[in-house]
Amino acid sequence: MRATHNETPTWVPDPACSDLTRMNKFRLAAEARAGRSLTEITELHGWSITQPQEFWSLVWDFFSVQGVKGEVAYVPGDLPSAQFFPQATLNLAENLLAPWIDSESTAVVWMGEGAGTVGAREQISGRELNRRVGSLSQILRERGVRPGDRVGLIMPVGPDALVSLLAALTVGAIVSSVSPEFGAPAIVDRLGQMSPGVIIASSSYQFNGKHCDRSLVLTELLGELRGVHTVVLTDQDPQNSQVETPKGCTVLDFRAATSRQVDPVFEQLPFDHPAYVLFSSGTTGKPKCLIHRAGGVLIKHLVELGLHADIGPGDRLLFYTTTSWMMWNWQISCLALGAGLIALDGSPTYPVSTAVFDSGLTAEATHIGVGASLLDHIKSEGQTLRHVGNAGPVRQVLVTGSPLSVSTAQWLADQLGPRVMINPISGGTDLLGIFVGGDPTKPFFAGEMTGPALGVAVEVYTDSGSRAIDDEPGELVCLAPFPTVPLGMWGDPDGSQLRNTYFDVWPGVWVHGDRAVRSSRGGIAILGRSDATLNVGGVRIGTAEIYSALSDHENIRECLAFGQEFNDDTRIVLLVVASAAGSLDENAKSDIRAAIRSTCSPRHVPSLILEVPDLPKTQTGKISEIAVRESVHGREVKGLTALANPQSLQRIAEILKGTE
Repeated sequence: MRATHNETPTWVPDPACSDLTRMNKFRLAAEARAGRSLTEITELHGWSITQPQEFWSLVWDFFSVQGVKGEVAYVPGDLPSAQFFPQATLNLAENLLAPWIDSESTAVVWMGEGAGTVGAREQISGRELNRRVGSLSQILRERGVRPGDRVGLIMPVGPDALVSLLAALTVGAIVSSVSPEFGAPAIVDRLGQMSPGVIIASSSYQFNGKHCDRSLVLTELLGELRGVHTVVLTDQDPQNSQVETPKGCTVLDFRAATSRQVDPVFEQLPFDHPAYVLFSSGTTGKPKCLIHRAGGVLIKHLVELGLHADIGPGDRLLFYTTTSWMMWNWQISCLALGAGLIALDGSPTYPVSTAVFDSGLTAEATHIGVGASLLDHIKSEGQTLRHVGNAGPVRQVLVTGSPLSVSTAQWLADQLGPRVMINPISGGTDLLGIFVGGDPTKPFFAGEMTGPALGVAVEVYTDSGSRAIDDEPGELVCLAPFPTVPLGMWGDPDGSQLRNTYFDVWPGVWVHGDRAVRSSRGGIAILGRSDATLNVGGVRIGTAEIYSALSDHENIRECLAFGQEFNDDTRIVLLVVASAAGSLDENAKSDIRAAIRSTCSPRHVPSLILEVPDLPKTQTGKISEIAVRESVHGREVKGLTALANPQSLQRIAEILKGTE
């Protein structure tokens, strides 16, 4: 099957405004260094990947990175090796805080559930943020934390999580975050691999209007983790805490630990010093611990947020996330650009499905980021987002987590109007950044992203390892090093697990695990995960193609397609959660099949369509096709604790069995 795409742009930049974007200003600076014009749509990107020394050196200078740069920006090599700024020293936290050192402007706005109607819970100035970070980092040093030590965070999104992360980075510790809603085994599966000496935790969180006490969970996991010598509690008096800690462990009060009113002292560290450990979702096995370098994260995020998202001084970014999702680490990098961070805690649909956007407007966000599934949900409920485009300073809506369908993109454009750019981005925890995204100086076409991010040599490969022609689906790959290639995986000293995960198909080529297609104008659409790709009659089918065909179907709120081994072959089974206004009778099923046949191909039509009450999702809201596939075949569902609603798998298996 060849993918189809729109010929009419869904959003077009205002020429007067696009000339003022940081992308355009960077383009002019790049032209000065290159000594030639880079105005065509592919020329700037081509220069960025063919001249990495000049490109990344310009990024450092353009964004005034704090640190010692050195003379070399790039050392040529083959993946997975990646050497950038080998002579440089810096501190990631210092760069995030640099625009705010003595600023009385608001650096952080904390929004809780329902805050879209009642306002912010807390606003923190740049000066106050620095003092809190300085105070906690001093405590960490007093507790013996040194560069390379590990600090684990078990906290909801908010200023406490931000201060804790920045304080750990200040002293050169390696920091990793897990959301408090995870169960004790899931947290131990993650943090236990890196043996943190310090745990900073909240014993409760708010979700869907309910207060959730996690004291027993903290007690359980602290009993399992080895080597923890200090626990800092954010919401309990250590003297009256319900959390039991191991013998010999010191328990501190977060409020006291952040109240010394001292400025941070930043450790100056190599560019490749490890800063973050991020975990894979855990739905395909034990979570992988991906180690990310401080300088790489900083310099790549400056490109992604500063150029592709056009974020700068005076802006405010709200990206709905949890502290387990990479978008938490991604969005806080806006601070390095002089932009304020809006930290939104709680459910994205409480008290209404538009809560994220309502909170963004209340906090005067210029950029709002959400998962594509939330937009699908808002659209299916018949809610409106017209107020987002008609009022307030919002000028970009960023979308990720899963492919943004043509239908939802067109609906969103109609809701937001011509003033607000729609900017779908795609990357992953693996690179703590994006491979593909938008360009505020170029048109946006529904169903695809504008093209590869600057500095990454992204391509689409056929199964034989050749470059796919335009409109031909294939594997999304990267052909050259980039700054956020992981340093490695925790517990993988020889790098074999890293190589087997990303480089075992074609040596020296990063295989990202996404099915993708490139349009004739250079745009890229993500068709779904390769490990969930359906293989029917020898033909590989991306599940996102099916979802796109059904994205505007009145009877469907959510759906999931998977391949079931059946009669010595594989058949496609489509699970449907019906919309509130719809029903799944035989007429509706016939209509669903017809929509898939006409939009995709006869091979895409499911053999079986079943209505189910719920679909399995990860804690960050991603639907897990693999969990369903493994469950219905009686195989072990690896990473079951990563699912927010594992009970849905049993119900699906029962419904499927009832059809036999």
